[in-house]
Amino acid sequence: MISREQLKLEIDSVDDTHIDVLHRIILALKSPSIAMVETRGKEINPLKGSIVFEDDIISSIDVSWNAEQ
Repeated sequence: MISREQLKLEIDSVDDTHIDVLHRIILALKSPSIAMVETRGKEINPLKGSIVFEDDIISSIDVSWNAEQ
């Protein structure tokens, strides 16, 4: 594990752009996401109820047709 002093020296050697990106990542990881807050204790299934069975589309049909028309 790295000591605080070593970490401070490493951070000092990083440019400001990278520090800003790291800061934003840390803030994003600290804050609870909206999805986590809304679904806490609930099952997540975005497709639930979206499938409707209308008819059998795999079995052959009794209607003859001409594919060359």
